[in-house]
Amino acid sequence: MKKYLFIILSTLLITACDTNNNRQYVIGVSQCSEDIWRDKLNNELVMSTYQHDNATLKFASANDNDKLQTEQINQFIKEGVDLLIVSPNQIHTISSVIDKAYDKGIPVILFDRKTDSKKYTAFIGADNYEVGHEMGHFIAQQLKGEGRIAEISGLKGSSPAIERNRGFMDALKAFPGIKVVSRRYADWLKQKGEDEMDSIITRDMPISYVFAQNDRMAIGALQATEKHKIKGIKIVGIDALPVPGGGMENVRDGRLEASYIYPTRGDLVMQLALNILEKRSYKRDNYLKGALVTRDNANVLLMQNEEMNKQTARLTNLHGKVDTYLAQYNHQKVYIFLFSIITLLLIGIMVYVYRTIVIRRRIEEEATNAKLQFFTNISHELRTPLTLIADPVEYIINDKNLNPQQRNMLQIVERNVAVLSQLVSEILDFRKVQNGKMKLHLSDFNLTDDMGRWLNLFATSAQKKRITLQLEVASPIFIRADREKIERICYNLLSNAMKYTPEGGRIIFGATADNDLVHISVSDNGMGIEAGDIPYIFDHFYQARNSGSGTGIGLALVKAFTELHHGQANVTSEKGKGSVFSITLPLKQKGEVSQQEAQTTPPLIDTNENCGEPNTVRHLNDIIQPTDSNKPEVLIIDDNNDIRTYLRSTLSDLYKVSEAADGKTGLEIARRIVPDIIISDIMMPIMDGLEFCNQLKNDKAISHIPVILLTARSLDEQRAEGYEHGADAYIAKPFSLHLLLSRIENLIQSRRQLSEFFSGNNENEDISKLSTETDKNFITQLRRIIQVNLADSDLSVEKIGDEIGLSRVQLYRKVKALTGYSPVEMLRKARLARARQLLQTTDKNVSEVAYAVGFSTPSYFSKCYKEEFGESPKK
Repeated sequence: MKKYLFIILSTLLITACDTNNNRQYVIGVSQCSEDIWRDKLNNELVMSTYQHDNATLKFASANDNDKLQTEQINQFIKEGVDLLIVSPNQIHTISSVIDKAYDKGIPVILFDRKTDSKKYTAFIGADNYEVGHEMGHFIAQQLKGEGRIAEISGLKGSSPAIERNRGFMDALKAFPGIKVVSRRYADWLKQKGEDEMDSIITRDMPISYVFAQNDRMAIGALQATEKHKIKGIKIVGIDALPVPGGGMENVRDGRLEASYIYPTRGDLVMQLALNILEKRSYKRDNYLKGALVTRDNANVLLMQNEEMNKQTARLTNLHGKVDTYLAQYNHQKVYIFLFSIITLLLIGIMVYVYRTIVIRRRIEEEATNAKLQFFTNISHELRTPLTLIADPVEYIINDKNLNPQQRNMLQIVERNVAVLSQLVSEILDFRKVQNGKMKLHLSDFNLTDDMGRWLNLFATSAQKKRITLQLEVASPIFIRADREKIERICYNLLSNAMKYTPEGGRIIFGATADNDLVHISVSDNGMGIEAGDIPYIFDHFYQARNSGSGTGIGLALVKAFTELHHGQANVTSEKGKGSVFSITLPLKQKGEVSQQEAQTTPPLIDTNENCGEPNTVRHLNDIIQPTDSNKPEVLIIDDNNDIRTYLRSTLSDLYKVSEAADGKTGLEIARRIVPDIIISDIMMPIMDGLEFCNQLKNDKAISHIPVILLTARSLDEQRAEGYEHGADAYIAKPFSLHLLLSRIENLIQSRRQLSEFFSGNNENEDISKLSTETDKNFITQLRRIIQVNLADSDLSVEKIGDEIGLSRVQLYRKVKALTGYSPVEMLRKARLARARQLLQTTDKNVSEVAYAVGFSTPSYFSKCYKEEFGESPKK
């Protein structure tokens, strides 16, 4: 994983370096105003970025407002632009903010106009003095040294206006016959140019030429002469923009005498900016060349400009396409980069997951082998003590001096020693399979006959559970296989089916031959298997969630023995409808028939005579022997018949004992007989002990019954889980009988002591001592019903039961268990307690009180009152 992460990070770094090898610059452009000439400059600057894709432009226009331009430059400084291109509105007004930018280390290029400060990096623009001088010389030549001239200047205080005027006047010094009779300021605007020309005309000031410092003011002056219908005044301007209605078209059309090309050259401005930013050499002052435009050359210049516009449009179009292609290319680079990263990550994840799975599988295999090795060692060690238990028990059990109960106990020991011995054998067999030491002892036999014998061994157990056993084999099937292992496979599958098939169910044991294969199946209509358990059902040590007890070895051995025969084991199941276990193996195994039969240990089949329907023995005793009504009732719930038999034998002298083989049946019996205490296992099929305990404690009729969980689960967290589900005691197997008897007696005694607190007289008396909220709510509801209906002489136990939701028997046993009184006694005591209160606190006579508390006759009331309190109500 470290290698893959290193590769990914290296790729990221290389990509980052590749995308950042050219630094990106942000250039702020501050224009003093908006006009056609400045729009042309801005467009040229934008087009220049086509060659310099590492520069980004930000434009701002002040509209001839000094304050606004100062704010805009301050904003550029705040944003941290890399360079400023500034065209100042006036020579003095924004010098301070330009100085501020310069002092902060931001290079400043002054374009077209200058300020009165020397804090700038470079200047680029036309030589305005030279422009004014050229126009002055042209006018002088046109007038042949004699004439009167008016000058319309731009913005007063701006460097172009000052420089153009100075050059113009210096050119005229050589022509003393020419006089400038008027000078006006029109702020570079056409309308103001027209207004100022109006003023000159209305003063009747005779002039031959008008020098306007830009074409817009020149056109405004022209419109004034046309408006006043004055002819003979010639007008010149500056800019010569080749745009519709611009100076160059007006010169071509003869409306202006001349103009002067005032160059924008945005490409040179951008080149100067990048020379400064990229530390290349540059000049501080850069002057651009212009040219005079007259009617002689205006048309040629316009044609050249038209061709240039076409080329510019073509270039813009091409640039747009290039931008699109570059965007697509960049997107593709990003997609390829992301795809590469995702691919590398997926490879890394796959490698990590693969290694994790391999490591986990190796750990699981090592853990399984360690577990099997441990069980194998323990199994070997258990064989000696099991032998020393089994032989003495077998010797003692034949002693004629044993009474029936002693012999019954020893039979339980004998059976469970056999169970433990069989478990030891299964573990050792499975270990042999794992180590590859298990061999097949082949023989030829009639599978059909053997299947009949194997099924008959379960007949007694099936009869006691009223389960129908059905053999389905069409004709004799002769196979060559290891008979003992096939027998073990079938026994394990039949035992599981018996365990999980309810009373009245059906088990079908079948086999069919198909070409060279035989299919053996065991199907039942029992509880079925959860869908999530089916893929793991044959795994060693795996136990399904509804399995109750077990080791997880039996089905693993079925699969192992089947695969030894080169076959397959399968299961299909539907929850609540049953399961079908099937094995498929060849009819004839390769190999020679063994001359010596393998030693077989007959599987243990539970055919105990005492494992009949639970509670049968108790019911017979109740019929034959007089019933001792003072004996408390104990309900034992365990899926192990021997545990139930043992507990019944040891408890029956002191208690009436009922039994159930699973939690669901136990819950039904508890609701029917309402025992005084319940002893339950946890790991049981159909419904386990925890779920049983949870449902019992939430059932109003039986929530008061104490529950002892008697289980092999002995860890602290397992004990805590039992108490969380409402258990009153938790005893781990193997258990001490003396401890169990003590806990039973203590819980019953505690219940009796608790019932003494509840006489029904005081509604608030010690309800908190009850163990569950269900019981507290029940007592509160019972008392409320009685108190509300005390005056109703027809109030009966049936009515109370209907209102609470319990039958007469359930109500009787519930009230008796909690209060020590029957419902009738509790009702009578409550009526007498209310009567005593009324006699002591009111003026009612005995008859009135008797009727008020629900007695039908005063005489019967007086009799009951005297029995309860030892004195007559009259006294």
